[in-house]
Amino acid sequence: MTADRREAINQYIQSRGEVRLKELEQRYTDVSSMTLRRDLEFLERQGRIVRIRGGAKSLAHLSMLKEAAYTQRQVANTDAKLVIADKAIRLLSPGRSVYIDSGTTCMCFAQRLPDQNLFVLTPAPNIALELVKNANVKINLTGGQLNRETLTLSGFNAIEYVKTLNIDLAFVAASAFSLPNGFTCGDYFEAELKRLIIRKARQVVILMDASKLNSNMPYTFARLQNIYALVSDILLPDEYQKAARQAHVLLL
Repeated sequence: MTADRREAINQYIQSRGEVRLKELEQRYTDVSSMTLRRDLEFLERQGRIVRIRGGAKSLAHLSMLKEAAYTQRQVANTDAKLVIADKAIRLLSPGRSVYIDSGTTCMCFAQRLPDQNLFVLTPAPNIALELVKNANVKINLTGGQLNRETLTLSGFNAIEYVKTLNIDLAFVAASAFSLPNGFTCGDYFEAELKRLIIRKARQVVILMDASKLNSNMPYTFARLQNIYALVSDILLPDEYQKAARQAHVLLL
């Protein structure tokens, strides 16, 4: 029966992570290739697989790959991120409205956040969950569409909500930084949200380890003159120090 075959195909894909159409044709010689394609279309509509060129992948398999990628970023340069977090915490004081960006460096910062009277806005569900243990911290999420790779909420709904808020101090992550192109990231919608945050915040602090220097991502969201402070793990090269002084940026 069609339902039994589709369930068997789904189980096969789930167990292997990725399957080629040719494999299915060899397993199900009693049905046509077109029928198997319709089976894959059905399973995709149910949200159980994702079709790819010449086959299909399990959604669970894709999620594990993305989780692994985030986990790898989380353990990279851990010491540097902790240094940055400890420096940045010194800029906090009770009673402030604070934005904490997504990303592994900002997660380290959130883990160091003291349990004091703060209003925190974040686009990162994992950071919001980390902050739940602080009884005196009021936590708000931006809302919007979730990017599974970066664990960031962004898009139209996030933009519209942020427009209604006042932000004292924004801690923003950067994927890359160069003097010609400024602070950059790899997602258009996340860059749009960062730009709005920077316009809304009274002071902007960039959290970025030195491995991000002299590199570029597609979307510029800020330049030195747009920020109050740049927190890094080591003393920046002379050319960056000079540019920061000219822009009246605090280096920590």
